[in-house]
Amino acid sequence: MGIKNTVEYLYLALMLRWEKDAPPDRHQGLLDGEIARNTQIARMAYILKKIAAGQEERAYKLLCLNSRRDDGKSYVSQDFSWMKEPYPLSCGWYFEGCTSLIQKQEILQCLTKLDLSATLVNCIDEFVAGKSIESLLPTEDEAEEILRRSIEAEK
Repeated sequence: MGIKNTVEYLYLALMLRWEKDAPPDRHQGLLDGEIARNTQIARMAYILKKIAAGQEERAYKLLCLNSRRDDGKSYVSQDFSWMKEPYPLSCGWYFEGCTSLIQKQEILQCLTKLDLSATLVNCIDEFVAGKSIESLLPTEDEAEEILRRSIEAEK
């Protein structure tokens, strides 16, 4: 397993919680006490907001710079005036929801530039696609190793 640390493990746990608690795909229901529709766009925004928390400017700027269209506009931007389906992220940033799954996954691959592991990014790809990530979770032994490495890194 290539999950690097407990923060990445937390992201996995949050995605798994969504998977277990969210309404069926493309249906509306309660999630974390809020009305939500379980869609690719909502799943992508959910995990991007978690990853960006506390580093919004850095995270969203990186995604903005790495998701430019041919016309210079970006799929992650504070300028949502041109977007067909602007979906709010946080701190005034938006994601253009009118994108294909392939486009979403190309944008997500940029998350490795935020020092997230390729393994986690691949899990995020599956999550956004609406596939189960349960089989991708670390085993108990792998989880203990992740915790051990994280503790060592803090010393």
